[in-house]
Amino acid sequence: MKKMVLIAFISLFLVGCNFQGSTTTLPVTTVDTTNYVEILTVEDLKNIEMNKSYILMADLDLQGENWLPIGTFKEPYLGNFNGNGHIISNLSISDDYQYNGLFGYAKGEVKNLEIKDFNIEYDAKLLSYAGGVAGRISGKVENVKVTGNITVENTRGNTYVGLLVGMAEKSDDSLLIQDFIPVILNNNIATGSIDIIGEKMVFAGGLIGKSFNSRIYDNQTSATINVKAIAGLSAIGGLVGHNYSGLATGYETERIALNIAIYKNVVKTTIISETGLNQAYVGGLLGYDYLGYLYDNFSTSTISLNGSKNNCGLMIGEDWRGRIETSVAIGDISLVTDEDATDNIDRLIGLSYNPDLLESSFWHSENSGFTMDLDYVSMSDLNSLPWYETHLNIWDQDFITMVIALLE
Repeated sequence: MKKMVLIAFISLFLVGCNFQGSTTTLPVTTVDTTNYVEILTVEDLKNIEMNKSYILMADLDLQGENWLPIGTFKEPYLGNFNGNGHIISNLSISDDYQYNGLFGYAKGEVKNLEIKDFNIEYDAKLLSYAGGVAGRISGKVENVKVTGNITVENTRGNTYVGLLVGMAEKSDDSLLIQDFIPVILNNNIATGSIDIIGEKMVFAGGLIGKSFNSRIYDNQTSATINVKAIAGLSAIGGLVGHNYSGLATGYETERIALNIAIYKNVVKTTIISETGLNQAYVGGLLGYDYLGYLYDNFSTSTISLNGSKNNCGLMIGEDWRGRIETSVAIGDISLVTDEDATDNIDRLIGLSYNPDLLESSFWHSENSGFTMDLDYVSMSDLNSLPWYETHLNIWDQDFITMVIALLE
């Protein structure tokens, strides 16, 4: 029997209570991904149709617009959007539309675009998603640059926030597994700040708040993330807050064959996490990882924790049976807690449920008090090309040069 794609909703935390919609069968919509309609003005952008593809022909300034995101859960954007190398500047959202960004909910492709100086700031009404490109996607985001700030206060539901997208997810139980296409996010740059006060679960990442069966590679982030989780769980990462890459338990071979992986990302982040009644999963690269396949990543982070239930590492806060290879994480972790704390703070991974799958990865920290071991690397080595050629010779020259430049 051929295997089918089976999405395993292991727990409420893994899926983030992300159930929506109804069982009503919707009519089939014809989507045109061949012909591109030109966008010349802000009015053209505001009047996009959900089943057509578009190409941006000029820079657009949204100053003075309280932007209404393109696409909703019931009517997502299905076409392809080619920014054509142009800039959309001063996007501003001050109302909660549940899915918040240039696009609200997009199932198609967004590429070759810069979203400059965006500001998304609102009080959420319930479940809430926010990102510069989109609140939620299930298609592809490629060669997009975003700079801006996101501020959300949510006392009623879960919160998903990333500077690029709030949530990237692909779940379809009708396809043969060999035909499954993950969400793809590649060659994107995200810079800015995230500030969240959340009563329920909070998923926050410099690039993506929560990723679900996604291929994430060749991205760069530089972010400051400040999260106050009042009562619920929080997952905070320099790249991704919470990552699920399993398809289903037992599909590890297929997962790797389909390249549902996180690789060749460069991350620079300051993370401030304050927890109230529940746990925080905090990492320089990922906050929480479930069955992820990670390799060739580099992260540098400064992490500050305030609370008594923290799982935190320079790379990953907590990992459940992930595979992590040929990566480097540097930074420092500071902790304000009490004597009854139940913290798991460690070098690369705060808490791991399968440490045997951590291979050829290295760390450096100046002030976190970790004991040096064989995986420790000095800053002088990290600034030296020969060290990479010896220990990480699978990294290409351009990637090494970018990492060394970040450390200068």
